[in-house]
Amino acid sequence: MLLLPIGAVLLAHGAPPPGMDDLWAGAARFTPIASFPVGAPGFASVNAGTRVVVSPGADHTWYLFGRADSGPTPRCPGGEISINVRASADRGRSWGAPSALAAPDAAARTCQYADGSAYFDAAGSGTWHYLVQVNTIGVGWELAHFYRSGDASPLGAWTPDPANPVVKGGQLFGQICAGPGKHCPVGTVDEGTPQIVEKVGGDYYVTFHGYDYAKRAAVRGVARTPDFVSWNTTGAGLPGDAIFAAADCEGWNVTWAAGGCIGSGEASILRDPRSGYMYEVIEAADGGLTCDTSWGGQWWPLGLVRSRTWAPSPRWEQMPRALTPFVGGPAGGEPRVGCSVQYNSLHADPGNNGTYLAFWDVSFHPANGSDPFSTWHLYELVWGKPVLPMPWPGPPQQGVDCSTADRCRASCPGFVECAADGWFYCCAAPSQCAREHACAGTPGLLGCACGAG
Repeated sequence: MLLLPIGAVLLAHGAPPPGMDDLWAGAARFTPIASFPVGAPGFASVNAGTRVVVSPGADHTWYLFGRADSGPTPRCPGGEISINVRASADRGRSWGAPSALAAPDAAARTCQYADGSAYFDAAGSGTWHYLVQVNTIGVGWELAHFYRSGDASPLGAWTPDPANPVVKGGQLFGQICAGPGKHCPVGTVDEGTPQIVEKVGGDYYVTFHGYDYAKRAAVRGVARTPDFVSWNTTGAGLPGDAIFAAADCEGWNVTWAAGGCIGSGEASILRDPRSGYMYEVIEAADGGLTCDTSWGGQWWPLGLVRSRTWAPSPRWEQMPRALTPFVGGPAGGEPRVGCSVQYNSLHADPGNNGTYLAFWDVSFHPANGSDPFSTWHLYELVWGKPVLPMPWPGPPQQGVDCSTADRCRASCPGFVECAADGWFYCCAAPSQCAREHACAGTPGLLGCACGAG
């Protein structure tokens, strides 16, 4: 008798597509369906900070919200970042032209609208909301709110909230972390990478990361708000503590650096309606909450945890150690450098009841100079036994020998020597590297690696 895999049996009987419950049970896996290198035709002006939201309308159009990064300016030496949104009519296989949502504004003293999250209130006011991490000159990271009313499409003009910034740095974590027994230290700031997860009753539930620079403690918290201006961090349904911290990733199958896992960065949560479980795909790191571009300097994989409620750290359920992290890590072939797997987006499509995961790989030390330094990968959940951890999808990597200029040149796919600052810039595309860094001396996402000593 021929024995069919469980996925084939279910499909033969017309079963619906699998959900996250099925992946957790070992009966479903994510399979790749599309990849877009940064700057690719039809994917221009998008770079990280991306999240997909599916239209509530009958066409179930996908909308991709994300960053458009540009180089440094005299007012913003760290570069400018704006936010745009684009549409896809074929479930992420191709994308339309970008539509601007938020851009740096001299009057608002803003250089960077970086990482955010959109939500369409279909059952309520019919309003689009966008909550975004913003870098205010002279202040630091805060959260700003934008909205768009009267249109089921997010393509078009958005209105900044008159109350912006709606969250000041440390405002929410100052409340969440206060008191004994907390899993985040007092001094946690930089509420960022927000996700508007769901609306229950009249309140939106929003998650966000935070960081204590002195203690190198990275956590994720949750708060609720009726209007993105007033916020509650305690009370019924809220944990009154971080929902993810170092205790949640210390037992993963990773040989963390000395000091262990420091906690979390960006995350994406999707609730499976059958069981009520919230599934969270989340970044974890061991160096710091910035990308250490030195070869072998940092682990930055994605994990998967779940909970039916907004449970405090470390009460979210973990997968077996052998299956962790969820994406990358040593068993997933991820290079131990920088934030190599980042900015995931987990979403469902009610048009076909499908479940999708997307994330970026970042190639800090590509062994082949023709490989792009960053690619956005889209996966669909299908029936079948999962292969976990999901493997690193990026190009082969190699370290850089910074001992001399000649050795740096020999180990780089591209090379720029900058007379202005005495640094050797190692890049896949030398001309792009020179433009991106403007000989400023600080390595960035293009993998510049060697100082002149």
